[in-house]
Amino acid sequence: MNKVALIQRIREERERLLKALEGLTPEEMTQEPVFGEWTVKDILAHISVWQGRLITALFQLEQGRRPKDLSEEEVDALNARFYREQKDRPLERVLADFHGTYQQLLKRLERFSDEDLTRPGRFPGVPEPLWKLIAADTFEHDAEHRADIERWRERKLR
Repeated sequence: MNKVALIQRIREERERLLKALEGLTPEEMTQEPVFGEWTVKDILAHISVWQGRLITALFQLEQGRRPKDLSEEEVDALNARFYREQKDRPLERVLADFHGTYQQLLKRLERFSDEDLTRPGRFPGVPEPLWKLIAADTFEHDAEHRADIERWRERKLR
């Protein structure tokens, strides 16, 4: 997937996620669990943290450094830690981070060429095309959690 197509997919899925949030009150976003203990606010904080980590990884790749690979257990442990760290943050700060990391990510992506994104093995420790790594923490992640929010909203209507 070239840069134009990648950025377009990221933008389209972010718009879908934002549409899923339309009309929610601050109370709904912070007090009603969507799945497990996680509220909408917790989901948005989660997305922001992982996009922040992606921005760091992209910077490391630009510098010729290999980002740390994470096992599934490490990802689960990080998710639990991030949840605890973000749980008491005010909604306004979480929303600012959610929008800010997204904008930073788009700016960081502009620095990469189509070859950087599509050539397998272009970066150390990344055997697949870079766009696939980016997809996991952008449009695929947004879509996963958008679906959670949409299901929750449907349950609320019943």
